[in-house]
Amino acid sequence: MKTKLQAARLARGWTQAALMEAMEEAAERLRIELPSRSSLKTQVSMFENGRRPPGPEYQAIFCEVYEATRKELGFVLETAPSQLGMLPKLPSPRGPAPAASLEVLNYLKSVFVQHAQAEPLVGPRFLVPAVQSQVPLIEQLCADAAGLVRGEVLRVGLRYAEFLGWLYQDSGDSGEAMLWTNRALDYAYELDDPTLSAYVLQRRANIATEAGHAGYAQGLVNAALNYSGKIPSQVEAVALRARANALAALGDASGTARALDAARALADTTPGDDDGLAPYVSVEYIDMEAANCAIALNRPENAVKTLEASLTRWPAQQQRDRGLCLARLATAYAQNEDLEGAVSAAMQAVGIAQATGSARILAELTRLQTHLKPFHKLVEIAELNRAVGSMKGT
Repeated sequence: MKTKLQAARLARGWTQAALMEAMEEAAERLRIELPSRSSLKTQVSMFENGRRPPGPEYQAIFCEVYEATRKELGFVLETAPSQLGMLPKLPSPRGPAPAASLEVLNYLKSVFVQHAQAEPLVGPRFLVPAVQSQVPLIEQLCADAAGLVRGEVLRVGLRYAEFLGWLYQDSGDSGEAMLWTNRALDYAYELDDPTLSAYVLQRRANIATEAGHAGYAQGLVNAALNYSGKIPSQVEAVALRARANALAALGDASGTARALDAARALADTTPGDDDGLAPYVSVEYIDMEAANCAIALNRPENAVKTLEASLTRWPAQQQRDRGLCLARLATAYAQNEDLEGAVSAAMQAVGIAQATGSARILAELTRLQTHLKPFHKLVEIAELNRAVGSMKGT
C-alpha cells in the first residue's frame, strides 16, 4: 500500500530525483541542512515505504514541497497533544474556580474587548502578561464546563488563545504564536464551527509565511478554503489574502494576482455574520495586502501609490499598523531607489516599533536594510542602521 507521502509525489508525477531537487530548494529556504543525494535517496525511500517516520525537519520540508499540512501527508494531527503540552504552564489561583456563569463569561468578554482595543496602540510587549493572566481561569472553565454553556466557554477560550497567538507573532516569537493558535484550532474543531476553523487555519498560514514556510502556509490556506461556501465572505477573503501572501513569498506573481482579485470581490460584498473575527476586511484592506505582495515580488511601483494613499487616512488608534505601513513604504521607496523617501518613512517606523515592541515592523525594517546596503556609508543610512541595530541588540 502507498503511504500518503508516496501518494503525494505520484500525484504530481514526480520521480524521486525531482522530489529531491524540490527538497533541496525548500531546505535552502528553510535553512535546513540535508545530507548528500545518495543518503537523501535512502531516507526518502524509507519515509515513503513507511519504514521510518520523518523527523520534524523532514516534515517541515515535505510540507513546504507539497504545500500541504502534516495531517494531509500522514504525519501527525495538526493539533497534536504533544504540541499542546508544550504550552507554558501558567500559575493557577488557589481555591476552586468559579462556575461558568453568564456573569463570568461577560466579564471575560468585556476584558477581551479592552485588550483588543489597546493592542494597536501599545503592541504585544505590555499586553501578553495581561492577556495570559486570564488564561488559568479560562482553561479551568474549559475543563469543567458541560452542557449548553460549554460551547460559549470554548468560544471565549478560542478568542483568547488566537489573540495570544497574534501577540506572540507580532513580538517575533513564531513558535509560541503557532502553539497558541493550535490551541485555538483545538477549540474550533471541538465546536465543529467552519467559520472559526477557517479563520484560525488562515491565521496559522500567516504565521507560517512570516516564519519562511510559505509552501506549508499554502497547505494551511487550502485547508481553510475547503470550507468555502460555508463561511462568511470576510473570512474567505482574509484566507485568500493569506494565500496571496504565501504565493508572493514563493514568487508566483500570477497566482498572487488571482488570489487578490478573488479576495477583493468577496470583500466588496455585503458582510455576513463572522462572529466579529474579521471586521477589518474591506477592499482597501485587500489593496494594502496587495502592496505588501508587490514588495515581496519586487514590484515597488505597484506598492508606493497604495501605501502613500493609505497613510493619509490612517486612524490614530491603529498606531502599530501605521508603523508597519511606513516600514513597507520605506522598502518600496528603496526598491525604487528613492533614498530620501525611504529614510524618512523608516525613521518614523522606527519610533513606532520602539514604542510598541512590534517585531513585524522590525522585520520589515530589516528587509529594508538589504536594499540600502549599497548606500551604507551615507550619513542618513548609517543613522538609520544604528537605530534599527539598537532594537535588534546589535
